[in-house]
Amino acid sequence: MSKHVSLFMPSESSFHRRIFGFLARAFQKQGWQVTGQCKLLPENEMCAWVRDNKPDVVFEMNRVKNEIPVLDEMNVMHISWLVDMGGRSESQIKGSEITYFIDPGWEFSFNTGGYTAWMPPGTCTQTFFPGTQSKTDTVEFSFIGHIPKPWSRQELNRVLSGKSNSITFESLLNEYTQYMEINTYFGQTHESCVKIIDNIAEKLLGEPVQLAQDIYYDLLIRTKRISNRVELLDFAVRNSSLINIYGTENWLEWSKFSRFYKGFVEKESEINRIHQCSQFNMHDGISFHFRSIDCMASGALLLWYNTNDGDKFNIYKDKISSNGPGKILGLSNFFEYQYHYYEFTWLTFNEVYEKAKSSGYLGSKAQADTIKLINDKHTWDCRVKRIIEDINSL
Repeated sequence: MSKHVSLFMPSESSFHRRIFGFLARAFQKQGWQVTGQCKLLPENEMCAWVRDNKPDVVFEMNRVKNEIPVLDEMNVMHISWLVDMGGRSESQIKGSEITYFIDPGWEFSFNTGGYTAWMPPGTCTQTFFPGTQSKTDTVEFSFIGHIPKPWSRQELNRVLSGKSNSITFESLLNEYTQYMEINTYFGQTHESCVKIIDNIAEKLLGEPVQLAQDIYYDLLIRTKRISNRVELLDFAVRNSSLINIYGTENWLEWSKFSRFYKGFVEKESEINRIHQCSQFNMHDGISFHFRSIDCMASGALLLWYNTNDGDKFNIYKDKISSNGPGKILGLSNFFEYQYHYYEFTWLTFNEVYEKAKSSGYLGSKAQADTIKLINDKHTWDCRVKRIIEDINSL
């Protein structure tokens, strides 16, 4: 009898629908029955779902079993694939029989109570594949992705209160960003950043205080995302006017980037074309990300900003020179930087940019080797085979 997995994605976004389809097809190729939807069900609906569909495994992106305890009561195996912390603390990430993390650093710092591992995304090589790219394309830099809106006055004026004192979110934000600019995120974990925030809030308020989850999300995720994306596109703006940015309309609210905004892209074939029609496809954050591997599968050149391994003040220059690019877990565990893709830090952009420009990547052996490596080891079929092996080992 075939096994049955119910897949649940966090939302009905085009991104989550795409990932749902890739995973569903990969499980079906392995002989599994697949049900599910792009929605995280509340307990009463999940109870009815399990009763009606009788899955052997429930696989959810961004929710852990402790957040849906009815599955424990119904004795159903739960797999969580954590792509976004959503303001939660490490202590809240518990309960699932299997917890996968998209961020490789989380595997070592979280204690989930079950099997824990790093699982980067795969790609679909029937969707993202090399085409007939032109070496004379006019677009030099492309970026596909989201940026949060700039902080509104209403957000900055949020009041954070202790027993006898209160401060605004803006004062906490300023202290935290100044601290992280000087000390950098180098070597930090999610939990250590939470402690930094708590310590700053205690200093400002004169007493310990428990902040709301949305405040932690804004400080832990939104600030980092804004900083990374602004820094990343600043490198492009300083070197070219031939830049295309795709994503949500939030880009229009950033005056320095709005003129490069080309709209939201939903069609997979269009994403594949954009990759191929750009001399450099830029990305930041986690290196082995959905957009990174899809870009490389398209036969395009990825230029990745390693924000974890450098700082603009040269404070950690000795650490940078000893570690170098590729030492942060990610693409460099499977691909060779400055060959299969190009990786730079704050200090090395100019050097890497010039090397990438002269690499002749399109039509090269490096491009062919990249495509072969992806087909052999980094498709969604590869990821699902690994998931089934982990299920069978428990």
